[in-house]
Amino acid sequence: MPLSAYIHIPFCAHKCDFCDFAVVVGLEARIAEYCATVASEISARCRPASASPLETVYYGGGTPGYIPAEQLAVIHEALKRHVGVAADAEVTIETTPKCVTETKARLWRQIGVNRISIGVESLSDAELSAVGRGESAGQARAAISTARQAGFDNVSCDLMYGLPTQTQESWTATLNELTALPVEHISAYGLTLAERSPLKRRFPDDSPDNPGEELFAQMYERLVTTLDGAGFSQYEISNFSRPGFASRHNLRYWQNDEYLAFGLSAHRYVGSVRSANYRSFSSYMSDPLGAEFEEVIDADTCLREGIFLALRTRAGLDPVYFSERYGVDVRLRYREVIERLSQAGLLEQDGDGWLRLTQKGVLVSNLAMSEFM
Repeated sequence: MPLSAYIHIPFCAHKCDFCDFAVVVGLEARIAEYCATVASEISARCRPASASPLETVYYGGGTPGYIPAEQLAVIHEALKRHVGVAADAEVTIETTPKCVTETKARLWRQIGVNRISIGVESLSDAELSAVGRGESAGQARAAISTARQAGFDNVSCDLMYGLPTQTQESWTATLNELTALPVEHISAYGLTLAERSPLKRRFPDDSPDNPGEELFAQMYERLVTTLDGAGFSQYEISNFSRPGFASRHNLRYWQNDEYLAFGLSAHRYVGSVRSANYRSFSSYMSDPLGAEFEEVIDADTCLREGIFLALRTRAGLDPVYFSERYGVDVRLRYREVIERLSQAGLLEQDGDGWLRLTQKGVLVSNLAMSEFM
């Protein structure tokens, strides 16, 4: 089976007001130590080296683009030495716009990174300021241009909708501008504020600056129609790509396949066991092989998670494949659920028996998919 690996780089220059990820700020002096620790974790977990090299590698965070490229190379060399990285592997780095310099971008390419994911979020300076982003729309435009000049021909951008102060007009303007730029992939996520986030305190649920549910749904519909008109195919609820540029790494997750993971708070799924490293920086650094949690995924849970993940994709769920992989006829076991969701207009079935959420179902996807869980 093809292998994938996620590596968490927690360092950031600035923590955004909406962020609830495992990030650290102000610990630049420990970047080299951290990267050496991740390399040692890779060595310890992957002995002996796997017979199958990695088909995808994803450096997420945090802001992997923030750390010196030579430190990223320490980790990547450990992956090549102890696991192996296929010659045609998809290797992605996440970064904020202002971290994309000509020098860094070229060094990333030399290391082996061939896909860049830029956290644009919005092309409205007012919206970026409202959510404490610490970036500008101009920096995002410059980052895309710099990445292209450095040789990246697979550029992905992240967007967010449902932001405080955001309007349908400003959202449409962001979409129209970004689709006119040289990017191959767009991920767009509706903002959900963590209770502990500073942004939640500034914009509580009853704030008039928060888009209501109706506007939120309209923004998603505008996202789908605008990107479709610009030549981006929706292949998952939140992800769109030009032909041939769907994220190979993310597809591993949605296909419910196993994957490796290394670094602070990294979650892995190997041999029917899901586990996560410590979220505390000090705990991880003192015990990189320790586990924040570990659980065995039984056959029934694996099936239900497989259904959930398959229905996130716009291709949907192939009952023949599910029968072969899980030994279960989904249409028979979940007949009542399928009938109920179909009657509500949330689920549809094509002539080949594939099940997929309707556009109406996508808008309430968590509710619809919870029926299977």
